[in-house]
Amino acid sequence: MSHVGVGPRAVMRSVAFLTAGALAVPALAACTSEEPKGKPLAGQDTAAAARARISDGGTLRWAADSVPETLNSFQSDADATTTRVAQAVLPSMYRMDETGRPVRNPDYLESAEVVDTEPKQVVVYKLNQQAVWSDGREIGAADFAAQWRALSGKDSAYWTARNAGYDRIEKIERGGDDLEVKVTFSRPYADWKSLFTPLYPKDVMGTPDAFNDGARRELKTTAGPFAVKKVDTKEDEVVLTGNPRWWGEPAKLEQIVLRAVPREKRVSQLAAGKLDLAEIDPDTAEEVTVAAGPRDAGTGTPLMGPEDSPAADPEDSPAAGPQGRSAARALRSWAIAKGSDEDAAEEETLAREEREEALAKRERRQRALSGFEVRKSLEPAYTQLALNGADGPLADERVRRAVARALDRGKLAKAVLGPLGLPAEPVG
Repeated sequence: MSHVGVGPRAVMRSVAFLTAGALAVPALAACTSEEPKGKPLAGQDTAAAARARISDGGTLRWAADSVPETLNSFQSDADATTTRVAQAVLPSMYRMDETGRPVRNPDYLESAEVVDTEPKQVVVYKLNQQAVWSDGREIGAADFAAQWRALSGKDSAYWTARNAGYDRIEKIERGGDDLEVKVTFSRPYADWKSLFTPLYPKDVMGTPDAFNDGARRELKTTAGPFAVKKVDTKEDEVVLTGNPRWWGEPAKLEQIVLRAVPREKRVSQLAAGKLDLAEIDPDTAEEVTVAAGPRDAGTGTPLMGPEDSPAADPEDSPAAGPQGRSAARALRSWAIAKGSDEDAAEEETLAREEREEALAKRERRQRALSGFEVRKSLEPAYTQLALNGADGPLADERVRRAVARALDRGKLAKAVLGPLGLPAEPVG
């Protein structure tokens, strides 16, 4: 989610955008931080619009898989909706760009650099002086330190799901002034840019009780362009509204409603005008594409399916008749309905009425979907295969090198990316 909101009705065609779920892209990454910047492995189709062209206001109704059990991204029952909320309401020191590389988020961070590597790796963060929590307190070293202590793995009272990177931090302290945070690592950590994203306030991370239970259904203190208005388990939705203390460019949207809708019901909700944005599967994407295509001037039915193939009818007939069936079947149906066998005629008449009703319903659905567009969005994520060299045979550097050289990175990349139809090119 971008920190700049997009009003779906501000774009040409009263459209809402759909993202194809099968197109989320994992990439196989080697454990290094100094890769040359490259191009994305696969293209996106998101119809980006200049900010000036987007109208202010409006509500985006966005389909989600669930109402999250927790708003704490570092707990075991956090899910994709937890992450989506965190991206809108909490600080992120770095974000992924279109090539999948981490880039500094200037709304929170003026600079961050490794200032020492010997005898210890030291990273100094220089925070944006305007960055404040929604209660007015400055974002600072105390928040960084609280998150490190909670996620370090040293205190089992914190019910954490992951602590990668945080377990390598030796200490966190205030730098030259209140805007500097100095992080010293006990062991080198190449992926340090992944840390403190999201960053929770010390109110959430400061004690085990606050961490475990304080951010499950509400986030009282936030620091993003949006804030959590409510988590409504009865209506199955999370409502995000604008943060009045936000110091950056204001979001274009007035609010975002994340609504839990099962994937098999999303296209119906879109057609009924109850959703604006939804992640869909390839079959649904194909249906929407056909509905939005050219239509017969007389019947209003789509002329062509995907890739210029004839639009399918309910019974996959070669030539659609008045009831969506082949001419031969239509003639046979008419003969039975008008024949002397009253029972057969009555049964066929009822069947014809059901088919007509189903066809009319299908046509209404297609017309409703004709106002939507399918857009492909690639998820900024990666799959990483890491070797744990803390103990056992892999504690020997020679063994780790041997294992690394024995791995066929090409085959691994193909296994991950092949099913998605994407180029199988490992990063490292």
